[in-house]
Amino acid sequence: MKSPVFSKTTGWSILAALVILDALLDVLFAEGKGLESVFWEPIARLIGVSNPLFLVPLVLIAFFVCVKILALVVGKIDKTPMAEELMLSILVVVYGVFDILLLFVYLSGVQIFRSPLQLIPVLIVIGIAYGWWAENRLKAWN
Repeated sequence: MKSPVFSKTTGWSILAALVILDALLDVLFAEGKGLESVFWEPIARLIGVSNPLFLVPLVLIAFFVCVKILALVVGKIDKTPMAEELMLSILVVVYGVFDILLLFVYLSGVQIFRSPLQLIPVLIVIGIAYGWWAENRLKAWN
């Protein structure tokens, strides 16, 4: 039986590609307006970045820290095997869905949600559903 989660190498490679794709979509279709968000604007201004592609390393470092912390918590509390790979895989799935929806919106011009904030609960549900499924498979697998 195959593992229900990505290996670290595969997961980080896919995640890096997704973050780069997101930054490229922002540059090509939104003219870098993603840096004007409430979260990214102060950071971009602080470090003097005007191109979303230059924030890719910072985003990946932030994801790395989040994955490590969440894996530590999940591994200790739930006794989940391969907790780091699970957290990384959840992030890859959620970010992949986000990029697919973003690409759809940019290419079709059809707005699925009135506000980007409405997408957050959908992505949370997707992450929880995949995480629950993968965790059960990991526990049965080991």
